[in-house]
Amino acid sequence: MSDPANTLHTKQEERIDEKTEHAHAPHSSTVAHHDSELAVAESKRAGLDSKDNLDIEHASVETDLQDPPTLIDGPPYGWAIVFAAFITQMMCMGTMNIYGVFQTYYFTNTFNGVASTFQLAWIGSLTVMALDIVGPFAGSISDHFGHRQAALVGVLVMALSLVASGFATDVWQLYITQGFLYGSGASLTYFAGLSLPSQWFTRNRGLVTGIAISGGGIGGLWMSPLLSKLLDSKGLRFTMIVLAIAHLIIMVPVCFLFKTRLESGRQRAKRIKRFGYRKGEQETKRKFVDFTILKDTRFCLLFVAGIFVVSGYFTPFYFINSYAQQHGVSSSNAALMVGLMNGASAVGRIVMGLVSDRIGPINALCISTLAATLTVLLIWTFATSEAVMFLFSVLYGLCCGAYLSSTVSVSAAICGLGRLATVTGIIYAGMAVGSLIGSPVSGAILDTIGHKTNYLGVILWAGIVMAVGTIILFVLKYRTDKKLFARV
Repeated sequence: MSDPANTLHTKQEERIDEKTEHAHAPHSSTVAHHDSELAVAESKRAGLDSKDNLDIEHASVETDLQDPPTLIDGPPYGWAIVFAAFITQMMCMGTMNIYGVFQTYYFTNTFNGVASTFQLAWIGSLTVMALDIVGPFAGSISDHFGHRQAALVGVLVMALSLVASGFATDVWQLYITQGFLYGSGASLTYFAGLSLPSQWFTRNRGLVTGIAISGGGIGGLWMSPLLSKLLDSKGLRFTMIVLAIAHLIIMVPVCFLFKTRLESGRQRAKRIKRFGYRKGEQETKRKFVDFTILKDTRFCLLFVAGIFVVSGYFTPFYFINSYAQQHGVSSSNAALMVGLMNGASAVGRIVMGLVSDRIGPINALCISTLAATLTVLLIWTFATSEAVMFLFSVLYGLCCGAYLSSTVSVSAAICGLGRLATVTGIIYAGMAVGSLIGSPVSGAILDTIGHKTNYLGVILWAGIVMAVGTIILFVLKYRTDKKLFARV
């Protein structure tokens, strides 16, 4: 058995395993010996002892990172991982972020006079809900069976769901295909790629996570105008088939780049069967989906904040297209606004990733979410000219994009790396509640209070729920460190 996790057999490694269960060595025996010596030296400097205990509730952010001490930070192959994660994010999140283009097309063409905005908004909400609610299981599948395998299955499910969507003749069929099935497939690929960069980088974790997640914004930037033109010229079926083929051609090769530095659940089971338990390991058996993290108050605050923030997060992405056309903007420029919002979010994720590495992920999360909330309430509310709509699209994208990347960094800080895919999945399951509520409520407000033309209620709904989520995030910051300018 050639599992890289079994190349170190020193007593010091056994002591380190009690502190960090998932630390593993690189592949070759030479490197393993070198890293073993480094681990011994590091443990002596740090004063590690097998009796040390980690207090999840009160440990500092730096302590909670639980980085494997024997792994080199930021090796060259780590950038291949970041690239692969970027491409998968570009396709699956890019497709989800531009649902507003499909929603406008459905309302004005396919289901014109048949379906309301409220009914059509459920398609996009079900996509996001499925991605989020399947998250804990998708993350556990990645942690247990391997990130590459989970991602490939997800790509196949997404492609099949898009083809099926092209043949849909009723809205309820799109609920199943473009909604639930696509979101479920995206969940497998999304969480497989999302958690990997953090395993390969420590000092620049916020930056590389931001780069990876920025793929969703870049995807939306080019997909929005392209698919808008395809829908207008070729129709829904042709567009969906082309999009499905693009998913397969672009994502399948990069999924083979996925490679974990930590021992998967299946590898661990094989090792235990062959060699037995390591010292102290029997007391820390992994569950397929581990919900013990819910005992951490900080994690629960992050979980609840996600429900509120996401209730308003996607509203601008889904409604700016129809809002702009309602105010006399051409369909091509309205689609461009969606694209610019996505492109700006990509820039925002990278910039806030850098900021996160310097001021702390929780601080970055609070600042970016507050800024996004203010752009909704103070700019979109008064955006009646095309220029102001473009300004709002860019500013909101810059501010909101960092929410997803910073959430991953905060999760890593609170929970460690060994179960990051699972933990991130639980966070996104909370977001599923927000995504299930947010856009349909916006659609209902537009259909009833707004009489399909007045978007003020939609804008206020999005801004208010995001404001509540922002307040909870500041409570999380206070709970972590009561000092106003503390790096957390």
